Amino acid sequence: MKIKLFFGALNAIALLSTSSVMAQNFQTMPIQSGYNADVIANGVGSSSISTTTDVDGVSFAFVARDFLLTSSSTPLTYGIPSDGMINSVVAGTPGLSYKLGDLSGNNSLRLPSANDTGTLVFSTPKAAVTLYMLSTSGSGASTANVVVTFTDNSTQTFTNVSVSDWYGGTNFAIQGIGRINRNTDALEANATNPRLYQNALAIDAANQSKPIQSVAVTKTSTAQGYTNVFAFSAEAFSDCAAPVLQPVGTLTANSAQVSWTVPATTQASGYEIYYSTSNTAPTSGTAPTLTNIPGTSTTIGSLSANTVYYYWVRTKCNNTTGQSVWSFSGTFKTLCGPMTTMFENFDSYGTGNIVPDCWARIINTTGSQTISTTSPASGTRNIYQYSTTAQNSTYVVLPQFSNINAGTHWLRFKARVSTSPGTLDVGYVTDATNSATFTSIQTLSISNIVYTDPNAEYKVIVPSSVPANARLAIINKNDGKSYYWDDVYWEAIPSCLTPTAVVVSNMSTVSADVTWTAPSPAPANGYEYFISTNSTAPTATTPASGTTTLTTLSISNLTANTTYYIWIRSVCSSSDSSIWSYPVTFKTLCGPVTLLSENFDSYGTGDVVPDCWIRLAGTGSQTLTTTTPASGTRNVYQFTGTTSTPTTVVLPVFSNINAGTHKLRFKARVTATAGALLNVGYVTNTADANSFVLLQALPILNTAYTAANSEYTVTVPSSVPANARLAIKSPSDGKSYYWDDIFWEANTLGTSEVGTKKSLSVYPNPFRDVVYISDMKDVKSVTVNDVSGRVVKLIDNPGKELNLSTLNSGLYLLSITFKDGSKSVTKIIKQ
Repeated sequence: MKIKLFFGALNAIALLSTSSVMAQNFQTMPIQSGYNADVIANGVGSSSISTTTDVDGVSFAFVARDFLLTSSSTPLTYGIPSDGMINSVVAGTPGLSYKLGDLSGNNSLRLPSANDTGTLVFSTPKAAVTLYMLSTSGSGASTANVVVTFTDNSTQTFTNVSVSDWYGGTNFAIQGIGRINRNTDALEANATNPRLYQNALAIDAANQSKPIQSVAVTKTSTAQGYTNVFAFSAEAFSDCAAPVLQPVGTLTANSAQVSWTVPATTQASGYEIYYSTSNTAPTSGTAPTLTNIPGTSTTIGSLSANTVYYYWVRTKCNNTTGQSVWSFSGTFKTLCGPMTTMFENFDSYGTGNIVPDCWARIINTTGSQTISTTSPASGTRNIYQYSTTAQNSTYVVLPQFSNINAGTHWLRFKARVSTSPGTLDVGYVTDATNSATFTSIQTLSISNIVYTDPNAEYKVIVPSSVPANARLAIINKNDGKSYYWDDVYWEAIPSCLTPTAVVVSNMSTVSADVTWTAPSPAPANGYEYFISTNSTAPTATTPASGTTTLTTLSISNLTANTTYYIWIRSVCSSSDSSIWSYPVTFKTLCGPVTLLSENFDSYGTGDVVPDCWIRLAGTGSQTLTTTTPASGTRNVYQFTGTTSTPTTVVLPVFSNINAGTHKLRFKARVTATAGALLNVGYVTNTADANSFVLLQALPILNTAYTAANSEYTVTVPSSVPANARLAIKSPSDGKSYYWDDIFWEANTLGTSEVGTKKSLSVYPNPFRDVVYISDMKDVKSVTVNDVSGRVVKLIDNPGKELNLSTLNSGLYLLSITFKDGSKSVTKIIKQ
């Protein structure tokens, strides 16, 4: 049998980086004195204030990133770094940087004319192999002589050093700085200019051990170019050579054997190692992790399993320089070790024919297994397994667990199948390369096709009879179905187990029944439940909504037409509860209403109707659409061709449908008015469009909602059956009907409905924002209540005009209190 294997971790391979040359030791050379000009505009205010002169003799200076003309100016995205650190981009000197002088003081040795000279004195003299000069020339290139003076007063001279013009030169350390006109404060941004340039000044071998005390620069060119010198850095001299790393030796889960070499002439007294899981290189001031290593090899111990490490080595020498620079970095990855717990959601891995580090996969010629992005349970990845009936099952082998046969742990994960039911077999192998060593522990029937199913999580208790060298494995059945699984845990079996198979049934407008299956063993103290209209899961400390000792529950006092989420947990003792079950979602039924105001704006578009409405589909069309609504963003669209059957829109249940006191009012329009009729009636069976009974065929005479006759009213008689529901349908006439802003409201409005010795009127009614009271002579106050009785507005000593624009659309009761204590109550409708 031919077996294909792939291991997620390249456990036996160490990746390393070595170098056959000594690492470069770049150091900045801070300048104590010698600058004679400030040519970098910075801070807030005019550039003429923060600079003393220009770079080029024609009013242009550099600009720093923190420069703002005013405190409200837009921050710059270019310029000299505000901290004065310039990291050179010259390819041959990676890691070389320069420290500029104070941006708020003199920061340039500026030499405008031939034979102008200046001396820069260093704060800390340093010996160097190479000295690097950071400079530029304004208004044309220039040349200069550079004299390096050492602490023994000996010198080395570099003649006719070329300094490029600040626009367009080569060997730049930084570019695209931008500049500013000191006379006008006009900024000039540029992606590649101006520039600062790097000059390498090679120190003679005889001088390399001498600390450099100062540098004198003299402009030698007679052309216009203005020489500006900003900083120096050095490749520091050391006769203590850095080690050269060798290939990594023996690796284990917690150690690595490393070695290195140094030139035979190196007078080494020992070595030091710095290692980290970060690839950030140590500096000369970084404390080593291992010290006093006498030879050129050692074992780094106490490491974490399956982890990438980076390491550097330096030499300790018997001379004044003390130690070498750090070597170039090496890297290795420790082997996988036994685990006691595990969680894996596969999100940190790529996709394809792989498994995570420390896992294994066995593919017996055929069948597919990948890490996939297809609808994971969480995050972005899950495992996918697939085999046709003619192919072999695939095996995914989990990491090694040191407590595999302790009898105290279980494997917990979420799974789904493309077509229910499916089968996953959970067991173990004693050889992670040989599927013939597989032994089944439990065969799982996968009944769900989505992870959101309450029963999508599966648990397998691993018995103590499993061999100590076993590794758990999951295999798919070769049945032509796609299997996915995710969020895998190896964990201790909880002392209190969670209920399963939570089911909600018998929903009404105000109640629902809940059942579940007890775990084994059942909890001694029963169960707690948590119910919410919010999908946020409760935590271990969230107070329960209630308790029960049964596995059934009836929940009451719910709100009609509302989505709820419910969780159940076991209570095993006063101090021990299970985790909450996965949530089950349900929605209560719609209840009857006495009033309605609907403009459809809170719903999406398409073949839908609002909550508690019903759509009886025919072969015609009905949608919620954004096409020119009467108000807001949506309205109803109905269209039925001459050979099609209409789609009927059924309104919510009205408890006063046959009270004879209410009417249906709405706005409508049609694309062609000739013969246009919109049918308003009722149905007695919401599953049967043929139960429609016509109340009124409304001639639709307008093509726009803005027309004066765009609002239509249908009075509903008391002869309508109590179980009837109002409905609207268009005829099969090939016309497009639109309707919006629909109200179910009382017939009589605008007159006092409570006896009073006062006589007045409230108008207009319905209103949009303002209502008027006809006589204010004896009025003391006005109160506005909603239909539940809640006071929504109270006005003392009102005027004739009442501004009620802040109210939502709907029915309100306007109570007028007179100075003699009597009242008048009027129903008003806000449109």
